[in-house]
Amino acid sequence: MGQRIAELGALLRSLRMATGLPSAALAAYRSLPGLAEAYEQVVAPVLADTLTDPRGRDRVDRSLRAMSAKFGLAMLGYARLTGCAPQLDVAVLAGGVTRLYDDLIDGDVDLSADARLADLLGNRHFVPGTEVELLLGRMVYEIEGRLGHTPDESVFMALTSLHEYQVLSRRQREPNVPVDVLEKITRGKGSAANLILCGIVKPGLNQVERELVMDLGEALQSLDDYMDIDLDRDHGVTTLASLGVVTLPHIAGRLRVMRPRLVSCYGRRAAGPYCGMLYFLLLKSWVGRRLPVLGRLVRGPARKSAVLAFLSRGEDALPAAGPETPA
Repeated sequence: MGQRIAELGALLRSLRMATGLPSAALAAYRSLPGLAEAYEQVVAPVLADTLTDPRGRDRVDRSLRAMSAKFGLAMLGYARLTGCAPQLDVAVLAGGVTRLYDDLIDGDVDLSADARLADLLGNRHFVPGTEVELLLGRMVYEIEGRLGHTPDESVFMALTSLHEYQVLSRRQREPNVPVDVLEKITRGKGSAANLILCGIVKPGLNQVERELVMDLGEALQSLDDYMDIDLDRDHGVTTLASLGVVTLPHIAGRLRVMRPRLVSCYGRRAAGPYCGMLYFLLLKSWVGRRLPVLGRLVRGPARKSAVLAFLSRGEDALPAAGPETPA
């Protein structure tokens, strides 16, 4: 009970971030139909042309559709924050790549895939070993072809770094994984992933912007881990959140610190809606964790609604691996 009260207090202390929530909600409402259309035009045909098993294809499609909406809105929000032209096609592809790549790493697959995915993300010759890897590669190449600019070198470095941290994250299924390893994974995955997504939106991020988006990425990774505590425990995955090392009040405090930094970089008017989006993610994560019945209620309808797909967690594209057992 004490932790729940502390979480509610953290949400109340963060209400200043919510002043931009109406603007963020309106922008999201207007963007979702376009993202859904972009998914149908860009991602769905590649998926249908690559995966041959109907049941597996349907599962991947449901998962990528939801993640394309979620990450698409985040990337469009960053585009508005920075004054960059939004690219809906790139946004939905990036969301799909993120979901599929995470599930390939987390799934119970041949570890030889690590080297193949390292080639793909390292811009080396890529030879896929499965249809799912082929789909991932095709979507990555689609992003490159549609981007219209060469990402900053820091983005390519972040791709390589992200893969290293993702492979390291398998240790989260080991019994008694050290806290310092969990800290390294959380910081590395979150920072690198957000730098990649933001670098795709805005080429040539300066040093202050890179540090800001990397710090924000670490906080958002912690927020994702908080929301998935029960699911991770079911899969035998340990995180800082599941150990209680990182709590929602801690994450909320980190996000509040981001507000003046965003204002300093982009101005109060531009930062308002973006902070509103961050507050929504904070609130959504709390609702998903403490009021899971709402997520179950929208899970079915979410398969037919872009709005509900964004509000629900969605399913994994690939089955997750089980917990590690001592030899």
